[in-house]
Amino acid sequence: MKNTELKSFIAILVVLLTLFTVYQVIIHQLFYNQLKSDSITTWGEITARLVEQNPENEAEIMKVLTSHSIHSIQYQEKGKDILRQYGLHEDLESQLFPLLNNHIFRHSQFIYWGLVCFGCILLLVSYMQQKMFFNKIRQLTSAAKKIIDGDYSVAINENKEGDLAKLVVSFRSMKDIIRQSMQDLREERGFLVQILQDISHQLKTPLSTISIYNEMMLNESLPRQQQVQLLQNNDAQISRMNVLIQNLLKVAKIDARAISFEKEPANLVETIEDSLDRLDRMITDHRISIDWDTSKEVVVIHDKLWMQEAILNLLKNAIEHSKPGGKILIKIENTPIFTELVIQDFGEGIDAEELPHIFERFYKAIGSKKHDSVGIGLALAKSIIEAHQALIKVESERGAYTKFTVTFIKF
Repeated sequence: MKNTELKSFIAILVVLLTLFTVYQVIIHQLFYNQLKSDSITTWGEITARLVEQNPENEAEIMKVLTSHSIHSIQYQEKGKDILRQYGLHEDLESQLFPLLNNHIFRHSQFIYWGLVCFGCILLLVSYMQQKMFFNKIRQLTSAAKKIIDGDYSVAINENKEGDLAKLVVSFRSMKDIIRQSMQDLREERGFLVQILQDISHQLKTPLSTISIYNEMMLNESLPRQQQVQLLQNNDAQISRMNVLIQNLLKVAKIDARAISFEKEPANLVETIEDSLDRLDRMITDHRISIDWDTSKEVVVIHDKLWMQEAILNLLKNAIEHSKPGGKILIKIENTPIFTELVIQDFGEGIDAEELPHIFERFYKAIGSKKHDSVGIGLALAKSIIEAHQALIKVESERGAYTKFTVTFIKF
């Protein structure tokens, strides 16, 4: 039995019943001893009077008193007849036997008061236990009201085992779950507000540009060549907004844990090569040489499509910030503990004070030559990599290099 409240109540009840039983045994023993003493006193007086009047019958009288007389039945009947003549018989009320009546009255009083006392003790113990139990219930009720009002500092402790302790533990677990849920809800609300602000801020400029170009195109005297140029500018702005919105939605889904990554052992080399293939035209246009020499297979647990997205953004950043005709180094180091991927360009570099901010959404380095960048690619790459329980760090020196290192832990 694990219910300590019930066990303690049963234990107290057993103790009280035991004490009451002992009390009853003592009372009955006292009653019998008193009855025996009074009987000896009464029969002693009768015996003394009979022996005094008939000394020769002393032995016979003692035989009658000790039930050793051979004529006891005969004399018992004669004695009953004599007593009946004086009004004493079995049907007579006990109140007419003063000595016996006093014994029965005192004995009944002891039993009655014993019952009253033990009944009061039992009621008091039951009241105290129920009061303690309902005090705990009231504490839980009060704590629940405080939690509803947003106060999660309430604490209810229960050091004993039992169902009440289990209820308290479950209540504490529920409180922690509600607190965490409310915290997550506040974070999600703040995250949503931030995303909406980011989208609004980033779309404001291209939308304003498109609006101005449209007003210019409404001018009928505008040459056809300029109209085409404005349409092309609008198309570029629309494409920029489309990329921005798609990347923002990807970052938002990852941060909100709304994406289930299909992680499985896959060749990281193939993932990198697929990313390079998608950037082939961009690499050619910038005349970038790729220093990429590694083994044919390095198995890492990852979601191939999403990791391509992350590596693509790192490579794209390296290409955009490299000088025309520059070089990008890609290197993989595979050990029993970790796999390390390095992507390094030798372009404009980043100032030391700007390094802590480059993974922030919409952050652009002050000296960056890429003016049309929206600053979302590196934030997306970091979110994807960290969702794989991997690490990413950056090292850079202005005018020399920028190196991204991605570390996949194998345990």
